[in-house]
Amino acid sequence: MDHEEKKNTNYINLNNQKVYFNIVGNGEPIVFLHGGPGSQHQFFLPHVLPLSKNYKLIFYDQTGCGQSETEKSGQYSMSMEVEVLELLRKKLCLTKMNLFGESWGSMLALLYATTYPERVNGLFLTAAIGVTAQGYKSFQKELMKRLSLKDKIRLFIFSFKKVNKDSERVLEVLDPYYVFSKESLQKKKVFKMNKVVNKKIIDDIVKNYDLTDKLFKLDQIPVMVAQGSHDILDPSKIKQLLIDYIPHATLVEINNAGHWTVVEKPQEIISIAKDFFSSSNC
Repeated sequence: MDHEEKKNTNYINLNNQKVYFNIVGNGEPIVFLHGGPGSQHQFFLPHVLPLSKNYKLIFYDQTGCGQSETEKSGQYSMSMEVEVLELLRKKLCLTKMNLFGESWGSMLALLYATTYPERVNGLFLTAAIGVTAQGYKSFQKELMKRLSLKDKIRLFIFSFKKVNKDSERVLEVLDPYYVFSKESLQKKKVFKMNKVVNKKIIDDIVKNYDLTDKLFKLDQIPVMVAQGSHDILDPSKIKQLLIDYIPHATLVEINNAGHWTVVEKPQEIISIAKDFFSSSNC
């Protein structure tokens, strides 16, 4: 564990489930929502730590992810994660939150904000997917276009195995497609993906993710989307899948970056996020 990450680490009991969280810095709270689904908070570290000079950074592993306890029934859903985030807010005595969502985390941020709009100051989204299941389907379609035949075969083989190590092998296959420059992979931490969480929540997304009737609840919440120029869903696509549905949202293109803007362009992301959160908290 990094030295910076040791500061005020803890577990918190939410609905009889142990959830791992980590707080760094002081100031207005920014809660980080990791992707996957099934990933963990360490994706953001150490890349966003400079924000701790001005903000209280709150990281946590979603249910069944990273160092958090697995769900006893083995069931995972979008609504469950929204409620886990709400319970976390209450336990940490936060009146309102700034949410920083990456990939699936951007979807979770939108889900939470349309459920509890009065608890959100601002939404900063990167590697965004969209406001309906069409975004995820488009992401998968565009990703498959990029994969080599060899990598498609490898993914097909791994998808039928249930060994935990195969989730790491899947990441090894996909990681190069998530960045603009493969050299950036050296800066990404190695971590495990919970395959059960991943599958359960993706199934839920495909069947049930549609926020179009709830987006009016975001009218008073500032929204910033920072999308990599070479993301699998590039800025032109995310405009159709998200921005066109939320007219007051601002879209910024991060040049020479893929899906992992936080890893590839941390200084730029930090600068944009700092300016955005300072203005959204006025």
